[in-house]
Amino acid sequence: MSKTILIVEDEDILREILKDYFLNEQYQVLEARDGWSVFPRIRKMSQFPIIMLTARVDENDTLLGFELGADDYVTKSYSPPILLVRAKRLLTSRVVTSKSLSNDNDTISIHGIYVYFLSRIITIDGIDINLIHTEFEI
Repeated sequence: MSKTILIVEDEDILREILKDYFLNEQYQVLEARDGWSVFPRIRKMSQFPIIMLTARVDENDTLLGFELGADDYVTKSYSPPILLVRAKRLLTSRVVTSKSLSNDNDTISIHGIYVYFLSRIITIDGIDINLIHTEFEI
């Protein structure tokens, strides 16, 4: 299964450069323009890793980014190869857990795929997949 990445960038040219770079690295790419409004919605649904790319260098903006749920905060200008390494490290080293998971006995892991029985969530490559009851039972 391919890894999926969401690129949030308000500048069209930079977003296209990053998109092309990650596509060449065999990532599936989703796009959005405004991370400040997207992050809270993402965190309500999932705990997959988020790297915030921004021109905002003020300490208060950095703190807000982390408070909204960013796992890493990178200011412009950034290097696509270094960004790729950061993304790979977050996707491979972080065990994604569901907010509603009550204990570790309700989780199994097989070859990097995590199954959370209580919340009916499967995590593949750091991406949470929420399943309805029937889907999970299959």
